[in-house]
Amino acid sequence: MSGKKSLIIVAGICLLLVGIIILNPFMQQNSPTNKEENNSENKNNSEEENNSESASPNSFFINNWGNANHEVTVELLNSKNNSVFSESYTSVPGETIEDQFPVTPVTGGQVVVTLDNNITRTQPVSEDLTDLVLYIDIDMIASSPLDLTTVLP
Repeated sequence: MSGKKSLIIVAGICLLLVGIIILNPFMQQNSPTNKEENNSENKNNSEEENNSESASPNSFFINNWGNANHEVTVELLNSKNNSVFSESYTSVPGETIEDQFPVTPVTGGQVVVTLDNNITRTQPVSEDLTDLVLYIDIDMIASSPLDLTTVLP
């Protein structure tokens, strides 16, 4: 009789372990903690999508990733290299400045960005960039403290 009891107990433990292994992924997927994490991830993804969708054409963002204030001059040149927009901004660490060009960039034009009257980067405006969104990143990489990235809206 004790042999049968031992066999039943071992079989019960095996069934319990198999049940835990099978039900574990289901339990994790429906746990309140996981739902909060999923909601948080979905909320963050929605915010990122909304931010990229809310960026209107012909706008630019100055992101200061460093730890010092910088003067940033943004200039838009037309196809004849005449300035049609020039504005200087004081960029504070951890802050993003958003602004728009008052005119649509034209093919053959350029966006010229100057950091602290010292470092200049130029972004040519090609046919597919006439409705551009420009990201100006400062101090993201110490060896290259000014970076320009264009995005199509």
